[in-house]
Amino acid sequence: MNPHRPPTRHLLVTLLLSVLVFTSFTEPGHSQIGIGVGGGRNNDGISIDPFQAFKTVKSLTEIKGEVTYEQEHYLGRAISANILNQYTVYNDSAANRYVALIGQTVAAHSDLPQTFGGYRFILLDSDEINALAAPGGIIFITRGMLRACKSEDQLAAVLAHEVAHVQNRHGFEIIKAARWKKFGANVALLAAAGTGGAGVAVGVDLLGDMAGDFVKQALTKGYGKKLEKQADIDALAILMRMGYEPHESAVLMQNMQERFVKGKKDFSKTHPKPKDRVKTIDKALRGEPDAEPVPQVRLARFDAALIRARAE
Repeated sequence: MNPHRPPTRHLLVTLLLSVLVFTSFTEPGHSQIGIGVGGGRNNDGISIDPFQAFKTVKSLTEIKGEVTYEQEHYLGRAISANILNQYTVYNDSAANRYVALIGQTVAAHSDLPQTFGGYRFILLDSDEINALAAPGGIIFITRGMLRACKSEDQLAAVLAHEVAHVQNRHGFEIIKAARWKKFGANVALLAAAGTGGAGVAVGVDLLGDMAGDFVKQALTKGYGKKLEKQADIDALAILMRMGYEPHESAVLMQNMQERFVKGKKDFSKTHPKPKDRVKTIDKALRGEPDAEPVPQVRLARFDAALIRARAE
């Protein structure tokens, strides 16, 4: 770990700069994230061009090297459509604006500060304690997870973990495990279907299947211990670049464990045990300065923005 931690003043400056950047984005809940296949719209105003779905899947099946960021973007939109078919977006403009602001600032300090379609941060009206990143930078966080966070630093830790999954392109590991090999057999089918109506239908169906596999794997098994550990460690680096208190990540894990209800659908099925993650975090932070109290200004900002969203 890099021992150099930016001063609090640096964090305040980056947040102010992010306000200027954030004003160029549409507000969550009224965004252009676009998810829904066939030009339809869901509760987040999202739509997908079926011809783009065909082009994306055809190129994904044909390539053997790196997936482009454009292909990743359209796959992420299809995955997000699947998620939003299962969850409802939480309608609180202040909370959405605040989470997006922190998220955009986190992303700006990551190793992948910009994706093809830009990062998006969406609150889900769910009591589950969870967060999920779709390829391309569409990141979801539940109200249950917000309740587990006790400070802005802990919220930033959650978002940094998800951004780390995006920057490392971990989503493709899930897809490779679930369906990637099967896609090779569909190249001939897509080629034969061409770019007409039949080809578009095949492309949309395959993209939907691919997205469905991703969501099923992500919500039931997760990325696996190795990738989750990498995301935890990379998230600490992001937090330290921003001037947030990295030790708050370990406190967050303890909060999540305290709120855990056995048998409930949440992080326990998709992530290592909190106590194991605390060990990873503590080991990564060896040699770093001791934990410092979270500044009151950040605590007050956190409470004010999320007072309704975090209500039980």
